[in-house]
Amino acid sequence: RDLYLDIILESEQFICAGTCETCRSAEAIFSCSTCTGDHGWCRPCMIKLHQSLPFHKIQLWIGKCFEDVTLADQGFIWYLGHSGESCPWYEASQLCDQEVDAWPHDTTLVTIVHSSGVFTHNIAWCHCQGSDSEQHLQLLRAGLFPASSTRPKTAFTFEVLDHFLIDALECKTSARSFFEKLTRLTNNAFQDTVPDRYRELMRVSRLWRDLKNRKWFGFGHNVESGPGPGDLALFCPSCPQPGINMPLLWEQKWLVMRRLVVDGNFTAQHMNMREPELDIFLSDGSAYMVTDAEYQAHLSSAMESKERSTCSNHRAVNAANANRSNLRATGVGATACARHGCFVPHSVVDFQKGERQVFFDLLYYSICEGIKHSGDRIDTSLVIYDVGCQWNLHFAERVDNCPALTLPDNVEIIAAVGKFHLSAHKLACFARYSLNFIVGAAQVDGEILETLWAPFNKISPTARSMSQAHRQEILDDHMRNSNWKKLVGIVKTLLRKYKRANKGIDDTRIPFEDLTKSLDVNKVSLWESDEKRAMERRGEHLDIYHLRIDKAPTMAEIRLKLTETEYADTGKLGSVSWLIEGINLEDAQFCTADTEELGQEVGDVEFTSEEIGDEVPAEVMGIWMPSSISHQDALALDLGALRTEELQLRQGQANDCLERLRQALGHKSIIYRQHFRSSDSTWVGTRSKQEAFRC
Repeated sequence: RDLYLDIILESEQFICAGTCETCRSAEAIFSCSTCTGDHGWCRPCMIKLHQSLPFHKIQLWIGKCFEDVTLADQGFIWYLGHSGESCPWYEASQLCDQEVDAWPHDTTLVTIVHSSGVFTHNIAWCHCQGSDSEQHLQLLRAGLFPASSTRPKTAFTFEVLDHFLIDALECKTSARSFFEKLTRLTNNAFQDTVPDRYRELMRVSRLWRDLKNRKWFGFGHNVESGPGPGDLALFCPSCPQPGINMPLLWEQKWLVMRRLVVDGNFTAQHMNMREPELDIFLSDGSAYMVTDAEYQAHLSSAMESKERSTCSNHRAVNAANANRSNLRATGVGATACARHGCFVPHSVVDFQKGERQVFFDLLYYSICEGIKHSGDRIDTSLVIYDVGCQWNLHFAERVDNCPALTLPDNVEIIAAVGKFHLSAHKLACFARYSLNFIVGAAQVDGEILETLWAPFNKISPTARSMSQAHRQEILDDHMRNSNWKKLVGIVKTLLRKYKRANKGIDDTRIPFEDLTKSLDVNKVSLWESDEKRAMERRGEHLDIYHLRIDKAPTMAEIRLKLTETEYADTGKLGSVSWLIEGINLEDAQFCTADTEELGQEVGDVEFTSEEIGDEVPAEVMGIWMPSSISHQDALALDLGALRTEELQLRQGQANDCLERLRQALGHKSIIYRQHFRSSDSTWVGTRSKQEAFRC
């Protein structure tokens, strides 16, 4: 540590003090903290060497320490149009011989924001014939993006704009935080002396993002037609797209099924704007968010449905409508490919009325746009949503009645529910909407959008108070970035999934074949025909996959049945009640017996040792039931019917005991999972263990 500190301190002294290392005549009083190595120059040589390095930080040696100075203060002039050289229009003069007062008369003081800080430079414009007469174009050709197109006084380097976009995508940095960083890099001690260009950064970054997207997607070479809906968006390279990554005709239709997942995010809210008429869209509907005008027209026709849900009442539906004052949008709804998690272009909508029944009209718009993106050559679409059992009930009817909702001809839509949310539905939804019983669904969980919302939620607070157009551009940019990461990593992802699938097949093939061989051939054939019929017809035919569990009768049910039979046969009641009383006495003996004091278990007592007149404790006294004597003696005494009734009651008693045992084990499992394993103290762990022991 001490050695490192010594070296750092040595690097802060002026080692090259003395003669200028370039001209070897003047005194060296300047150094550069940005240049590599130790250097010492005089003022003219320093300016000449930094003519093409305007963003280096210069230091002046004042005898005891360095003082930060700017190139502009030392007479540096940034000439535009001639690679840093003076424009021939000016009188020929050497820069090293110029005095500060001899600057060209038309230089302009411009604040330039760079990735290393905020700088102020004197800009000399080019006046050569054929050059751009407008100053903002000269700045643009020099790699400086002007903040104004009339009289630019502020410019941003292309580098700092690229840094800001990457910081916003990877680090979720806001414009304010990013500019504060630049301010501290410029002057960490007196930040108020640095020009504030936060508002200019907000405006210029939007323009830069739009220009970069148009260049990346090929619209810089075609100025006749601008981008259409979804033209500035990336999509999944692996999902079937006829004519792009697969032939136009394909025989295996299940293999080219659209697999889409739909979900809403209620963290991505948007506040009402004070002056929405001043908002300007740069790329409305050109990426992932839908075109605003068309969507608003669809919203005007959205109808409130009063139908009650036929499934579970999801609390998220009600929570979406709470505390929505001063909000223009309560969240967003998106459609993505279910297998790879890529957002579908031109399919993300705003929830402007909450996720009530009217929400399904908003959801329908997103689904229709997502299905239409893949073209009209794919006939089957698998659409997965948390409440898939509800949205598809009136989907076809709503599409027919709403002009804004359109679908390709002959499209078949299969609704499903994600595997995580399916457990919250009623039992009837399991077979009909489970992904396990859909041909072509593969190993898809239907919850991949939940993973995409996690990074999205980090930018939601920043985008909440933006203008509608700016928010749309920010959301589009992050969705495009998410799809880009999926695209560049798709080869490794598919290879990993392919290896895992092959291993799963190898691990399960032999056990499956052995199980099939052990079964009756006729039953297997019947099951296969039932499965084929269920897959073709779906709906209620899928109920064959429901587990048929016949619950064992309880003791109370058996008692009621025996009592009704006894009364119908004899017209009297008595034997069943007598048997029940005996069984209850045995249960009471087991509950009250003090085994430690008696020295033996109650079940070990030999009841045959009892003699008439002996005093036997009630806890161990034998209860003489019909089952206490042998079968031959019971038949001789005509007690066969009583033995049969007792056997049925004993079965009910055993069923009740097994049910209580299952409930106790389930309770104990919950205690261990929720309390004991997650306990953060010895006291909580001890209490949880004791509670589990009492089960």
